[in-house]
Amino acid sequence: MNPSSTPQNFTELKQFFSNHMSLSFETDGFSPLVGRIFSQLLFAPEPLSLQEMADQLNVTKAAISVQVRTLEKHCMCHKLPTANDRRDYYHIADDFSATVIRTTVHKMKAIQLHILHMLDLFKRIPPAGQEEQAAYDAAKLRFLEMKALYELILSRMEGLEEEWGRKREQLMRDVGSETSEEKF
Repeated sequence: MNPSSTPQNFTELKQFFSNHMSLSFETDGFSPLVGRIFSQLLFAPEPLSLQEMADQLNVTKAAISVQVRTLEKHCMCHKLPTANDRRDYYHIADDFSATVIRTTVHKMKAIQLHILHMLDLFKRIPPAGQEEQAAYDAAKLRFLEMKALYELILSRMEGLEEEWGRKREQLMRDVGSETSEEKF
């Protein structure tokens, strides 16, 4: 299938999305395989083992093992160990969107703390010499801008997870009623 063509069936739709995710994750500095695994898990109705993913993606189990840990580390999938099976299974959690919100807020707060620490250090160091004054002023202004930006973004994100929870519940009710109507 041509990457710019419109998918004509569900198989092509999955491949289209997988290709997009590969490029997207690669753009963000990850292996393209991470995007393919994410796509595979997104379309999987049940959790998948490492071997199942490797077989479906035609790569080694070792490659899957390394890359799925990247997804897990970034809270994009979860491992489900089973009591009566030595294999680990992976899935995308039902509350995936809420996890994305929490993870994003957590990362942004960590960056914000570092920005605040840097601004505090600016106050503690002696004044810059004349040869470094322009660099000092530029850097301090940039950190002040970042501080203001992160405050703005984080203030807009307050309550977002709760709002998303309500919207998701409504979506599930709407989808449930559509599914019921389609059956009859």
